[in-house]
Amino acid sequence: MNRSEGISYPAADALAAALAAAWARAREMLAAWLEARSRTLAIRQLQQLSDRTLRDIGLERADIFDAAHRGRRP
Repeated sequence: MNRSEGISYPAADALAAALAAAWARAREMLAAWLEARSRTLAIRQLQQLSDRTLRDIGLERADIFDAAHRGRRP
């Protein structure tokens, strides 16, 4: 809306709203991808540790997947 003249531009407002929604969705998708990537890297790093080292940090090899997904937001 042009405040000084009192003119509104519904098409421009709709476009701005659509772009804002698309940008918000893109940010959500990027955040989800980064979170999944981080879990994948954590799993890979934990799998490279010896069984003794895993025991030292309180994990067993079978617990790696669950440990990497702990604290995940639904």
